Amino acid sequence: MKVPSQPAGSGAEADGPEDRLRRFVTIWSRAIFPVTATSLTRAEFEVHLLPLARTLCDALHARPFDTAPAQRAGAALVAAHCTDPDALGRSLGVVDSYLVLYCGTESDLPTEELRARCARLQHAMAAGYAQALRERTLAEQEAIARSALAARTAAEIALHATESRFRAVFDGAAIGIGIADLDGNLLEVNETLTRMFGGMEGRLRSRKVSEWVHPEDGPHVWKLYEELVRGEREHYRVEKPYYRGDGTVLWTNLTVSLLRDADGRPQYQLALLEDTTERRLLHLRLRYEATHDALTGLPNRTLFFERLEKALAPGDNARFGLCYLDLDGFK
Repeated sequence: MKVPSQPAGSGAEADGPEDRLRRFVTIWSRAIFPVTATSLTRAEFEVHLLPLARTLCDALHARPFDTAPAQRAGAALVAAHCTDPDALGRSLGVVDSYLVLYCGTESDLPTEELRARCARLQHAMAAGYAQALRERTLAEQEAIARSALAARTAAEIALHATESRFRAVFDGAAIGIGIADLDGNLLEVNETLTRMFGGMEGRLRSRKVSEWVHPEDGPHVWKLYEELVRGEREHYRVEKPYYRGDGTVLWTNLTVSLLRDADGRPQYQLALLEDTTERRLLHLRLRYEATHDALTGLPNRTLFFERLEKALAPGDNARFGLCYLDLDGFK
């Protein structure tokens, strides 16, 4: 590993120990600052490196010799965000080339002993760096795992709340609600819909949507249905009758909507049914009273002119006969 040369005009013999230590820090900072992910300025970073350099210098002269301080210095590099793969190699290169030169001049230990100690300090520094980097990586992975778990838990809670709200609306709605797949198989029906059809949920589920045909269905009803399941229509609304299990007729305002998946493909159909049977019967009753004589129950003048107008309306040139009779003085 190539390390920066010592500053011009400097030497191990110049100035005092503190000045030499600071020159060592300058060389070290010049080597690793470009590969350090820090928001500190170069000068601030050197202030941060100074106690680490002093730790290595003291360990070089310590008696008895101990490499633990160098391990702590290696770990401190990780804490200072010197985690680039090149940062450790450059640091070890600086220690190997300059620690004895700048910090060993006033030692009474032989140079060979100082070099041997420097090598052991480098090994300890690398070990401390590797251990700290491993612990940091594990901590980051654990934090990511906790965040992912928290996000998943929050999503599950939100989903559960959404499902609970949907279930409350689905079960408590005053109108009938049914969900079917695109093949017409009923997947879900609420209690209101079951009651509308006479309380036979099993019978509802056993039949496909296409089987609920009534003689009064207009041709447009099933045309709209086919367009919806093909994805050509998002919804439609019609008035539709159904047969109940007891043979009576259920009249409804039917609204069917298409439900798509996340990719926009048709997935389900949602049907909302409003029971209009009583309203329709009332309408028919009022209609009957408006078009029939209250005393005899016979069609009155209003109905007569309605039918006459219909018969005389422009058509296909069909011929008809008209016979006007007096009945017990009623005309």
